[in-house]
Amino acid sequence: MLEYRSFDEIVNHPGLRIVLVQGMPSPWGQAAKTFFEIKGLDYVAAPWTVFEPNDPIRAWGAADSAPIVAWRDERPIHSWLDILLLVERIKPSPALLPSEVMLRAQAIGLSNEICGRGGLAWNRRLQMVQPAFADEAGPNPVATMGLKYGYADEEVAHAGERVAKSLRALTTQLKAQYAAGNPYFVGDQLSAVDIYWTAFGNFFDPLPSPHCPMPDDFRPTFTASDPVVLEALDPILLEHRDRIFKEHFRDPMEL
Repeated sequence: MLEYRSFDEIVNHPGLRIVLVQGMPSPWGQAAKTFFEIKGLDYVAAPWTVFEPNDPIRAWGAADSAPIVAWRDERPIHSWLDILLLVERIKPSPALLPSEVMLRAQAIGLSNEICGRGGLAWNRRLQMVQPAFADEAGPNPVATMGLKYGYADEEVAHAGERVAKSLRALTTQLKAQYAAGNPYFVGDQLSAVDIYWTAFGNFFDPLPSPHCPMPDDFRPTFTASDPVVLEALDPILLEHRDRIFKEHFRDPMEL
């Protein structure tokens, strides 16, 4: 069970620790946490408070958002790939990346398409914060967060089609895998790609409240409404998300 500790309690902890966005299904953090749990890794967690400065955590982690992960006396890390490679190094089995080189490259590439800068989640997040920039009341915390993530009108104008292209690519890959008798995105076993997509699926069609107890006020923001995106959101993607969640995630999600 997730039990948040204060940042002061975890900063000098001798083992594995993570800072997670508290109260929201931040997919980067939920994926990292699930990696830990799949591998049976003990960890301690501290909260990143939404819309707060979090100055001590920022200074420690050299990052302005969560998750932030640290292992023993190594420097804190925050990129999705660094976190994935760390957990693979700490506990190689069960593996979240295939051992075969080309499959491993495919898994990392698809993970980057989901998690990386300019990819699926990056562009979907631009769509999610866009309404805050139309607020005539002036600057607000969501808009401030959007600027942190590179919000620009010219980028948002193309975000929907970029998201749709990523979704179509994931659909093509998953359908090919299913047709070959492999119920996972890559190879014949669970990989990081399956975990990432399951976590990031909440950016499109959030799991129901009993499974994902996020604040009700934020559900409309997390629910995709762009027709271009909805057309590309093939049912197989959500069916896959639901199955992987049931088999490999804590239910309900611990936020």
